[in-house]
Amino acid sequence: MLKIFISYSKHDKEIAGQLKKYFEECGKIECFVAHDDVAPGTSWEQEILKELESSDFFMPLQTENLEKSYWCQQEAGFALAKKTQIVPLIPKINGSDPVGFYAKLQGLKINLSDLRGSIKVWLVSEGIISGSSEELGKLMMIFEKSGSFSEAGVNIRSLLKLENQFTKTDIRRIVEVTLENGQILESWSARDYLKPFFLKHAQFISKEELEKFLSAG
Repeated sequence: MLKIFISYSKHDKEIAGQLKKYFEECGKIECFVAHDDVAPGTSWEQEILKELESSDFFMPLQTENLEKSYWCQQEAGFALAKKTQIVPLIPKINGSDPVGFYAKLQGLKINLSDLRGSIKVWLVSEGIISGSSEELGKLMMIFEKSGSFSEAGVNIRSLLKLENQFTKTDIRRIVEVTLENGQILESWSARDYLKPFFLKHAQFISKEELEKFLSAG
């Protein structure tokens, strides 16, 4: 399993937590985020050094807050000295360019309104996961735009024919779209297909999400 260390300012910890969530969805990455992963009572300096030592990728979240953080600068220095692969994460809005010794490195542009999509692009480019087929992407978009109960039933039936191609990210996308689109959530024809899908992939679905889905029927 690959290990990623995300370096970030405490002011950006919410974004860092979301990044961790989406990186780990693929099931092939363990992502270290200090405010989530350092246990109470632990020497956090030693824990951070241990994680820096064992990480395959060092990913600084490039914001103005990061540039002002003493500890983030120390973490970057450690990663450079260890020759860990560095991939700066640069928000498309209000992001800042890498500076110092890793200024010349190619960063990953991330869209804060679609972090999951930004992360998936990187995972595919690195060969960590395979990209969804063109057909799957098209059917997913059609499903998302279901505008009636009958459309929802037809669209989910077509989409699930490609279930053997789904990544964890695709599964999560279907769950979230279902819960957000009332035409899908309350469609009896769609629910005939979605209930077995939700139960089959329950390990990727929170208790609250599953209860919301089941209670709508």
